[in-house]
Amino acid sequence: MLEIQSNHMDAIFNKGVALGELEKIEESIVCYDMVLKIYPNHMDAIFNKGFALARLGKQEEAIVCYDMVLKIYPNHMDAIFNKGFALARLGKQEEAIVCYDMVLEINPNHMDAIFNKGFALARLGKQEEAIVCYDMVLEINPNHTSASTNKGVALARLGKQEEAIVCYDMVLEINPKHMNALSNKGVALGFLDKYEEAIVCYDTALESSPNNSDIIANLVALKVYSELKY
Repeated sequence: MLEIQSNHMDAIFNKGVALGELEKIEESIVCYDMVLKIYPNHMDAIFNKGFALARLGKQEEAIVCYDMVLKIYPNHMDAIFNKGFALARLGKQEEAIVCYDMVLEINPNHMDAIFNKGFALARLGKQEEAIVCYDMVLEINPNHTSASTNKGVALARLGKQEEAIVCYDMVLEINPKHMNALSNKGVALGFLDKYEEAIVCYDTALESSPNNSDIIANLVALKVYSELKY
């Protein structure tokens, strides 16, 4: 009887996984809750429920699930990482960094944890420390375009526009249409009074995203400023 019930629970759990893959998140949570009524400590069901809640934007509820997993298995790396991500989404960058550091104690080369730590540090205004993280990511994967772009943004915030442009150009060698790299390069060029080059970047970015209000606003402001200056 127990074996039949166990197989039945496996089927419900697997149905939840399949529903999640089909983007039917609420229905997947129903399945995980059914499993948890029978097996309250079913770690995979708790974890997957947390992940599903996070996908719905319910970060606080997701964290509750991750904490439940961590009570059962304190070194569950994915639960720690996902908790950090949820905390960051809630604006709790310091607490998120604590989680990422815990992940890195288990796996010092966990690239996503290093990257997310860098992003959190940048949000806290700690650009130099963020750059250290982005450089660590780029040592693991030199073609990590998000790390190169974010490093460029951090350098730009430190007033190092030329160095920022080097980072954006590295991204554009990999993907010449990378919208964020093009847009941020345009901003950096504008600060260097290289208005014509900046406009080319914005125009190229708008080819991929013609209705991007931020890029349009930057382009209009740059054209107005350049006309006033000259």
